[in-house]
Amino acid sequence: MTNPDPNPVDLEILVSLNATEKIGCVLLRRLTDRFGSLPGIAAAPERALAEIEGVGPAAAAEIRRALRENRGARELEEAARLGVRVIPHDSPDTPPGFKVIYDAPLVLYVRGTLLPEDAAAVSIVGTRDATPYGLAAADRFAGDLAAYGLTVVSGLARGIDTAAHRGALRTGRTLAVLGTGVLRVYPDENDALARRISSHGALLSEFPLHSGPSAVHFPRRNRLLAALGLGTFVVESGESSGALITADWAVEQGKEVFALPGPVTSAASVGCHRLIQQGAKLVMTPDDILEDIGMPRASTPLTPAEDRVLEALAAGPRSAEDLAAETGLSQDEIDDALERLGRRGRARREGEAYVRV
Repeated sequence: MTNPDPNPVDLEILVSLNATEKIGCVLLRRLTDRFGSLPGIAAAPERALAEIEGVGPAAAAEIRRALRENRGARELEEAARLGVRVIPHDSPDTPPGFKVIYDAPLVLYVRGTLLPEDAAAVSIVGTRDATPYGLAAADRFAGDLAAYGLTVVSGLARGIDTAAHRGALRTGRTLAVLGTGVLRVYPDENDALARRISSHGALLSEFPLHSGPSAVHFPRRNRLLAALGLGTFVVESGESSGALITADWAVEQGKEVFALPGPVTSAASVGCHRLIQQGAKLVMTPDDILEDIGMPRASTPLTPAEDRVLEALAAGPRSAEDLAAETGLSQDEIDDALERLGRRGRARREGEAYVRV
């Protein structure tokens, strides 16, 4: 994505306002209506700023302080030095999904690369306290959806988010929306994963570069997670989880919500079961998601390994060992391909052999 550079002075002011973490697009519109422009806001006295509905004395004082300290200029200088792009809210390069958000971010920090095809994305979210079942499902679904060509969006948290990013990186692109600044990875253990994401997608945040984790950041982050996807897929969620907040935002934005069923005895699946009761689509295969977002099952591409396995099965039933010998694939690759083909209804097991459907 490319666009003409915004006015440097306007961008500095915008980043300064954003650095206060007290001004969003709603208050910016009120300020602009009163003072006419970003330079007009920057020149306004503190008392006049405080009179604007929703601003008040504390935010007005913080605005004047941020402008006086040139926070915007310093932030932009560091971002440029470290290869972080700063996209203003009114840029044509702002992700299309943000247009449905009432209070969109003033600016978006991007560490990595956004591509036009990222508009075709699915958000995958879930609990930090994931079970092996949930982790395996998040990894598998993300890998399948990314192989199809969708960008997988998640939040880089422990548990389901981490598994979704890793699965997507195996076959395609992924975006991580952070509740911190893009230079402050949280949790620390995901630092290496964050570097991989920035090389095969992007880290995104509305918060200043070095912002740390905060209880107020993550609920705000969740609205962006929902906005970037054509739908939101909840893999595992307890009764109270940030994933459910993301699902609520998806509904608010008119997006589809998908949920993976789990064992009825699993506390990690209670939230998903509640979502299904409330009308979320029950998901058993990636095709359930693809069909609902307008991407038909028939066009789902096969991986090279799946192609080779199907070609071998065209000659008749084969055991997994026979398939490995005939295709030259490893046993793990054969098992993975057979599992995927089974989920797609392209192959099935009959006794000790597999047959093409």
